[in-house]
Amino acid sequence: MDLLPWMEQWNMLPPRGGTVLCAVSGGRDSVCLLHYLWTLQEKGGFSVAAAHYNHQMRPTAQRDQAFVAELCRRWEIPLYVGAGDVYGTAQQRGLGVEEAGRILRYAYLEEVADAIGAERIATAHHQDDQAETVLLHLLRGTGPEGLRGIPPVRGRLIRPLLDTPREEIEAYLAAYDLPHVEDETNESLAFSRNRLRKQVMPELEKIHPGMRRNIARAAALVGREDRFLRSMAETYLPPTGTELACADLRRAPDVLRPRIVRLLLDRLTVGKKDMTAAHVDAIVALALAGAGMVTLPGGAAAVCRQGRLRLMLLEPDLPAEMPLSVGENRWGPWVIRVEKKNPGEMLQKKDAIFVKCDMINQSLTVQACPDRLRLTLPGSRGSRSVKRLLTERGVPPEERRQTPAFRVDRRLAAVWGLGTDVEFMPEDSGCGVEMTLYKQK
Repeated sequence: MDLLPWMEQWNMLPPRGGTVLCAVSGGRDSVCLLHYLWTLQEKGGFSVAAAHYNHQMRPTAQRDQAFVAELCRRWEIPLYVGAGDVYGTAQQRGLGVEEAGRILRYAYLEEVADAIGAERIATAHHQDDQAETVLLHLLRGTGPEGLRGIPPVRGRLIRPLLDTPREEIEAYLAAYDLPHVEDETNESLAFSRNRLRKQVMPELEKIHPGMRRNIARAAALVGREDRFLRSMAETYLPPTGTELACADLRRAPDVLRPRIVRLLLDRLTVGKKDMTAAHVDAIVALALAGAGMVTLPGGAAAVCRQGRLRLMLLEPDLPAEMPLSVGENRWGPWVIRVEKKNPGEMLQKKDAIFVKCDMINQSLTVQACPDRLRLTLPGSRGSRSVKRLLTERGVPPEERRQTPAFRVDRRLAAVWGLGTDVEFMPEDSGCGVEMTLYKQK
C-alpha cells in the first residue's frame, strides 16, 4: 500500500519538522493509517501524534481507549484523549446521535491540533466510505456539492486513505500483523449507513463489480467540476461578511445563484447543515424580489432591504407573557423598572413609557410585540395595526419581534418605541406607572 502519490497530489504532507495529528478510534482503518504515518515520519521529516475521542456510548468504549493508549505507548506516539456527552449534546441541539458525535469529535481534533501546533489532522476515511457517502447523499436528493462526497482535503483536515479500498487496508493489517478493536455498533442495522454497507452495497456489487471504485471515481470528477463552479461563484461574493448586493446576485447566471447563497451561508456561525434546497431557493427568490425576510434553521434569517441581502443570526424569541411588579423586572434580555407615579411626577423620558394602571400586580404584563393588534396613538385619526406603525417608524421585522408590548387587564396599552394608547394615557388625577427599559449586554 503506497499512499505517497495520493498524499503528494493533494499536498497532504506537512512541512518538514511539522506534525500530523491522527484520529484513532482503535478500529482497523485508523490503526492502519496510524501505523502507515508512523513508518513514514522519518522519511517525510514530520512527527506523528494521535487523538482518541471517547464517545462514552458503549460499554466497550473504555476498552477501545485502553487499546489505543497501549498501541501508542508501544510505538512511542504522543496520545491525547478526550470525552464528551454525545446523547446530551444531541438532545440539547436537536441533532441525531451520529451527527452530535461527529461534531464533538471534530471539535476535539481541532482543539488538540491547535494546542500542539499540528499542521495536519488525518482521518481514516477510505474508498468504501466515499462510495457509501455519495450514495447516501444521492438518496437524500443532493446537488453537485453532495455528489463530490468526502473531500480529500478541507483546511488542515486530510484523508490519506480516501483512494484506498477496504481490501488493501485489510491486506496491510495482515502483512504487519496489526491488532485492532471492533465497534459492535457497526453491526447494528438501526443506522442507515450500516444497512447500506451490509445489505445494499453487496447487492450492487453483484450487479456491477468494482462499483465502489467507480463511484469514488465519479465523485472525484464531480468534485473537480464543483471546485471550478465554486471558484466562479466566489467572484460574486465580498471578501468577508454575510451581506451581498442583490444586483450582484441578479447578474450571476441562474445556475450559480444557489451556490453563491450556499457560500454565503457557510459564513454564518451556524453553518448550512440544516439548510435545505428550499431554504436556498427562498433566499434567491427574496434577493430577486428585493425586499422581505426569510427565517432559517439555527435561529438565522435572510433579510433583504435597500438593495442588500444580509444573512444574520436572530436574537432568541422573547419569553412568554409575564406579570410586572413594582421594582426591577427581568424579562429575556430586557430589564424593566416599574415605578408608581403621581401625575406631576411623570416627565417625558426617552427610555421610559407611561401607562394608566391603578393596580399593578397581575394587571400589568409584558409580552412580545403582537403585530396584528392595534393602537390608537395620541393625535392619530384612529387605531392602526402595530405592525404598520412599527414599519412606518422604520423598525425592521427582525427587530419588531424583539419589541416589548404592555397589557393592562389583558388589553394592549403600550408598545416600546411607539407609545401609549389614548385609552391608557395617564390622567391629571389618579396614579400612573412609569416603566424604564434597557437591554442587558
